[in-house]
Amino acid sequence: MKKLIFSMAAITLLATGCSSQNASHTKDVPSVIKIGFIGPLSGDAASYGVPSKDAIELAKQEINETGGINGSTLEIVYEDGKCDGKGASAAIRKLIDIDKVQYIIGGFCSGETLAAAPVAEQNKVILFSSSSGSPDITHAGDFIFRNFPSDASSATKLAKLAKEKGMLRVATLTEITDYAQAFTRTFSQTFEKLGGSLVTRQEYESSSKDFRSQLTKVKASDADAILVIAQTPEEFALILKQIKEIGIDLPLLSNEFLVSDMVKESSSLVQEGYYAEPLFDETRPATKAYMDKYQAAYQSHGSLPPVYIATAYDAVYIAKEAIEASGLNTEKIRDYLYSIKNREGAAGTLSIDANGDAEFQYVVKEIRNGVVQDL
Repeated sequence: MKKLIFSMAAITLLATGCSSQNASHTKDVPSVIKIGFIGPLSGDAASYGVPSKDAIELAKQEINETGGINGSTLEIVYEDGKCDGKGASAAIRKLIDIDKVQYIIGGFCSGETLAAAPVAEQNKVILFSSSSGSPDITHAGDFIFRNFPSDASSATKLAKLAKEKGMLRVATLTEITDYAQAFTRTFSQTFEKLGGSLVTRQEYESSSKDFRSQLTKVKASDADAILVIAQTPEEFALILKQIKEIGIDLPLLSNEFLVSDMVKESSSLVQEGYYAEPLFDETRPATKAYMDKYQAAYQSHGSLPPVYIATAYDAVYIAKEAIEASGLNTEKIRDYLYSIKNREGAAGTLSIDANGDAEFQYVVKEIRNGVVQDL
């Protein structure tokens, strides 16, 4: 396990009285149990955050309708992390200092999780992400967990596929966010070890709407393919439109945004593309039952791939199970989370490893003229 030394930090917390907020000293379960949520509820990334919140609300309602957590009512305090570090830092301080929560689901975006992790770690508050994929989260702390897999696996699989397909020279276009940068870094390291080369590495700020300068450099290179990693489907679709306008005709390497609703609406944007996504079987009985309930309640999950709403839903039930088994002692909850093996849920079978990461299998898929197939 990730073991951190808190000797001086613990002394400081005790001296200031902050340790009184630590759930590890709490034995009695109150009539209302509050847990927090950090995710993007405004801006472009709200297209993820709102469906994720809906999934969490559905789980909360079911739990409260069936007796709550050991008879206590579950309450969730939602905070807008805005898909960035600044928003997440403000959100977690409010959740811990004002709302006194000891368990937080989030962040949704990797930048949120990475910014909130040090605060959670210092206060021994559980931070459990249902969607952050950055490889950097693996070593973020001993109280930091996720039931969504690290993008180290997907980036590695995509790099190996590119090499196998004879794409020896790749251009990259990457948003300057924690998630996108970590994905491209892992892809590049793997690809170069396999003998491939990155012929041009282009980046853009999250506020950008015009990518023609970077794409012109890509077009002028001798690339065999282009890797595009954006933070939101909206930005990704805009990049693809400008790729088409400029006349770049290269295979696309990316994430599951290749099959987002926004891209599917304009199938001509992707003639040939490859991406890796977590193995997610919507035909599993538990998964189908959940997806049917979600569809009945909310009709649509928008551009968010269904695996994300399934992991968000599962995250609430995992919190319930952990608190029922451990009370509100966060050190015991931490140990419980590390012990999760072969748990069946809406997203599939979950085991959590010694780093607090989900052990998930990634699969690589191809899209040609709007048709998706496994590889």
